[in-house]
Amino acid sequence: MTQADVIVVGAGLAGLAAAVELSEAGHRVTVLERAPVVGGRTSSWDEGGMHVESGLHRYLGFYTELPKLIRRVGRELDEVVVWQDEIEIITPDGGPRAVFGVSMIHRPLETLAEALGNNDFLPFGQKLALGRMIAAGAADYIAHSEEFDRTTVAEFARKHGVDDETIFRVLTPLTEGLFFVPPEEYSAFNFLGLIVPYWKSAVLARVGAFAGGMTTVLAQPFADFVREHDGRVFTNSEVEALLVEDGAVVGVRTSTGRKDADAVVLAASLGRAQSLVRAAFGGAAWCADMLQLKSTPSVTLQFELDEPALPVDRATFGPGTLLASFSEQSRSTFRGMDGRLSAILAQPQSLIDVPTPVLVDRVVADAKRLGIELEGRIRDYRKIVFPMDFYSLRPGSEARRPPQATPVRGLALAGDYTAQELLTTMEGAVVSGLRAAAVIREAFE
Repeated sequence: MTQADVIVVGAGLAGLAAAVELSEAGHRVTVLERAPVVGGRTSSWDEGGMHVESGLHRYLGFYTELPKLIRRVGRELDEVVVWQDEIEIITPDGGPRAVFGVSMIHRPLETLAEALGNNDFLPFGQKLALGRMIAAGAADYIAHSEEFDRTTVAEFARKHGVDDETIFRVLTPLTEGLFFVPPEEYSAFNFLGLIVPYWKSAVLARVGAFAGGMTTVLAQPFADFVREHDGRVFTNSEVEALLVEDGAVVGVRTSTGRKDADAVVLAASLGRAQSLVRAAFGGAAWCADMLQLKSTPSVTLQFELDEPALPVDRATFGPGTLLASFSEQSRSTFRGMDGRLSAILAQPQSLIDVPTPVLVDRVVADAKRLGIELEGRIRDYRKIVFPMDFYSLRPGSEARRPPQATPVRGLALAGDYTAQELLTTMEGAVVSGLRAAAVIREAFE
């Protein structure tokens, strides 16, 4: 093996996974992250005296590569994750609410009882309709039907007898509540891309929150591992351009000058990766689909409160309100605080430019519709926006996702937008990073 100088652009999970793999294999790795902290979309930091995070993330128990990576850098999963193993859905204006267990191993009786029960929330006939929908969808997903990626979740659900009330109560939380796109606009192919892995390993399914700020408990140990293996990790280091000579990528340009390398792993967020590729390669055929891949924004509001907003820390959904998904975190991620609430907001594209105080008032009003009183209890708040970091899960996206390998010598791509089976998840980011590292390793064997 030839020891190579590799620059990894971006210190999110994809970039850190690639850096861990390459540095442990003996390559000389330099990670360049433009933010002040590592972690990308799984990061946390202090913003004007308030502890904030990049978004409200949940760890799913059927992940395989992420827990391996956590153990590989010397951490145990239970040091990183606080298991909650249930979700709650609250409909507004006094509508029904339900709690569902999601772990057949760790909460078997509750999970079974809540699946068979909650009939005022989800009638038995609609449970059967959802089952038919998932079974049919799994077959289409496994067949990788392009037609399936042109169908929305709502269209596919209605085709299998799922009524509009169930779409609103159940499918909206699983689409807009997790990935910012409502079921009327969300690809059925991408929806089943998350359901099928869950279904295959349902006995292992769990849901957990992070046991602290994500940079601290998740991303920083990866960065430390890279440094321990003679790699370098720089924050506040923005890459301005890819350097191309004789058709090969030979390094990057930053604000401090040129940095040469034998290879580059481009693990920046989708919008930034597209900008760098477009500037370097223009209309080249190999990147045409990638450059047309649409992104979707995310907007999160995070509150410090004088007491907990909810009696239990768990993933909660508020379909029909701005609070697409939210959670009290004072007993899990932000222990020791009197109250801490984070909310992923629905309709994010319409909220980016809304002044934060106005948005807070709207969220407080919608929280009241869900039976949650926030007025007069807020000590501090922050609005966190990622305008172009997530690839869109709307129909037609799947065919535009690029592989990690490129025809350009010295360039590999990493990020959950690249082709891999776990879509826009932390697991998908890690898988993409490991595959990008494999591309580089094979080139220098």
